Amino acid sequence: MTSIISAKDIDRLKWDALVEQYDGPGQFFHYSWYLDAICPNWTAVVQNDYEVIFPMVSSSKFGLSFFTQPLFSREFNIIGANPTFEYKKECYDHLMRHRLVFFGSSTDFNLTNLKSSNRSYQRIELGKKYDLLYGNYSQNIKRTLKKSIEFKLEIRNNFDPVTLIELFRNEKGAEFRHLGQKEYDFIQQLMINGNKVKYDYQINAYAEGELVASSFYFVSKDAILFLKGAVTEKGKLMGAMVCLHDYVLQVFCETHRYFDFGGSNMKGLREFNMKFGAIDMNYLLLSSNRMPWPFKSLFDKKYKHNA
Repeated sequence: MTSIISAKDIDRLKWDALVEQYDGPGQFFHYSWYLDAICPNWTAVVQNDYEVIFPMVSSSKFGLSFFTQPLFSREFNIIGANPTFEYKKECYDHLMRHRLVFFGSSTDFNLTNLKSSNRSYQRIELGKKYDLLYGNYSQNIKRTLKKSIEFKLEIRNNFDPVTLIELFRNEKGAEFRHLGQKEYDFIQQLMINGNKVKYDYQINAYAEGELVASSFYFVSKDAILFLKGAVTEKGKLMGAMVCLHDYVLQVFCETHRYFDFGGSNMKGLREFNMKFGAIDMNYLLLSSNRMPWPFKSLFDKKYKHNA
């Protein structure tokens, strides 16, 4: 039996227990507490008693319905063993009730007419001693870490979402103009929700008592997801962000399976991630635009750079 269930009626214990067992890509984006922060009105397609699940996010504008990937998430996948053909069809039918569909997925929706294009994100395979991990670092990263020693950076574990958000806005706000107060509130709520379930891991770097970098990660029983980080100009000269990532990798390199950078097709970020020995992981960007004119062309242009 397949059911469509709203967020307020989801059995959170059963939902998150299934996500916890999931060893595929994008695990964190499927936790109920993560979905609550980035799309509070989410719904779900559920097979039987939470044997298979798929999150749905709907919105509307101009009287038209949308299913688009929320900010701060990368993909939504069907999770669970043995989804039936009827279940997959129900997911597809529910998707296609929207006039605009635009989301990432590693699920093969092989019964759809959705357009698809290849995307990539970067992750580091862990489960090894730090010496082996360090051996995969680029010479640039190794030089930065050696040079940073002279600055005597102090790294502190400190849950303080406001500090990170303020640092990010000050240092990167002009570059990320698409992020407004609503989006920063989403980031803060994500951090708060992660803290409530004890999946949060925030570290800050200080030079002689001055904050020069801050980064936030989610850590489950076997995976790590980098959410956001920011560094001052002084911190860049000290290699502070490199030190923060390296610190996290040292702590979890033997106990966890992978470190997920969250992903980027942007050349600069991708190259930075790869210098830590990360590899490209592929997923699909799925889309369907059945908007009436003139909205169809307007939304084609809006999402063209992501297609």
